[in-house]
Amino acid sequence: MKRHPVYVIAGYVAATVSLSLAAIGVSQAEVFLDAYTKAQPVIDKAVNAYGGPEKIGSIETFHIHETTKIRQRYQSRKLGPPFDIVEGSTDIAFDRANGHFRASFGGPFPTMQIRHGDESQQIDLTRMVSTPAAAPIDQNTHFINRIVPALLANKLYQRAQNVTWAGQSRINDRLNDVLSIAWDTGQMYMVHVDSETGLIRRYDILANDFVVGDTIAESYFDEYETIDGIPTPMHRWQRMAGQQTYDAYVQEISYNGDVSSQFEIPEGVIAVDAAPPPASELRELTAGVWIGNGAYQNLYVDMGDYLLSVDAGGGTAVIKGDLAQLESLADGKPLRYSVITHHHSDHTAGVDALAAAGTTFITTADSREYLTGIIASRSTAGANATTVEPVTPKFETVKDRDVVESATRRVEIYRVPNAHAEDYFIVYLPAEKILFGADVFNFPPNGPAAPANENFQTFWDNFSKLGLDVETVANAHGRLGTADELRTRAGKRLASR
Repeated sequence: MKRHPVYVIAGYVAATVSLSLAAIGVSQAEVFLDAYTKAQPVIDKAVNAYGGPEKIGSIETFHIHETTKIRQRYQSRKLGPPFDIVEGSTDIAFDRANGHFRASFGGPFPTMQIRHGDESQQIDLTRMVSTPAAAPIDQNTHFINRIVPALLANKLYQRAQNVTWAGQSRINDRLNDVLSIAWDTGQMYMVHVDSETGLIRRYDILANDFVVGDTIAESYFDEYETIDGIPTPMHRWQRMAGQQTYDAYVQEISYNGDVSSQFEIPEGVIAVDAAPPPASELRELTAGVWIGNGAYQNLYVDMGDYLLSVDAGGGTAVIKGDLAQLESLADGKPLRYSVITHHHSDHTAGVDALAAAGTTFITTADSREYLTGIIASRSTAGANATTVEPVTPKFETVKDRDVVESATRRVEIYRVPNAHAEDYFIVYLPAEKILFGADVFNFPPNGPAAPANENFQTFWDNFSKLGLDVETVANAHGRLGTADELRTRAGKRLASR
């Protein structure tokens, strides 16, 4: 096979490195050079398996439609496993030469991203609104290279100087050569190439799991068929920490076809201004009550001699930043209690920082082990620069309702089961008439609210029975709202029955 010039340069560099390292240990250089040398024939085999360098290098457009099954790892209605399965679809089109990209995701919350030249739009197909979005074309290209094995083989070919042989593996009793490649993004990939056929069977990346810490995310390709002369997997699936999380089944796929019609914004979508960029400063809702001002807006309440917090969204860094601000805003008062609205991973990502601050978590008995596992896993999150030293967390368990009361303030906690999460809590401040929750009744920062879905419907059916006198509705995401807006949304749903 004819090599790109970069191979020659890489070989020269490797030889130079070998000579320069002679003084400190020839064996080190030999190990590196041996791993590099072993990788090259494996790359050749993979490239040839997909049609050769000219074939895979000439892929300029791509279109795929898949049906999907997503296992909601740490996003299920109940603590899993087994996780809830959400069925949906993906439809992806790519035009490399013109820099166009579209990804549509069907399911309970259908969305679309369109990159057309220098402009990118994020489209909410439930609300039928589009907002400007930042989506560099190299990021889109990276995504395509990960789901199309022929393009992944081309990436191995283009970046051969960054590829080394890392050993062998067995997948379904078939021997594979494992290649390690440093991606353009800096991320390390381990690519499993079938030793006999040269087809790519799997790739791995290092990931951080909310519960088990550092782990491996595995992506598999199987059920190969030849499409437009290119071996193509009809089934993709993924595992995280050894548990299957995703299946995609190809319904339609093509290479180098006419995709010019794929990048138009759907009819009926209205454009709205982009939401304000997230900020890190806490906002004061009323005297002694603060809420975050970013993608994850945790709540903090001054109880007089101590603080109470609600949720741990955004991760360790967000919580540490919030607590640092409260040092001055709340005169250094200690954090005594933390309420977790529900177990979903994005709302529990910062519990390690709360535990390190000495808080007592108010949650269900079933969530104790789950939260303890998250906090313990932070000791293995080696790539997380914001890690805190794990501590043994403290808990106060509640079943359906609880009250935290001091001389100056009363906070009421209610369990409101719904389709989003079975063990779901809201926090209510009766004197201030403030309701705080997460996810099920978000008010978007821009554009109209979404129609009432199952999550909201099941929440409202249980929440309305409480008879709470609410004026201000605060949420972990989006803008502040009112009780009238909640009632209006519920009324629209009820009128449509």
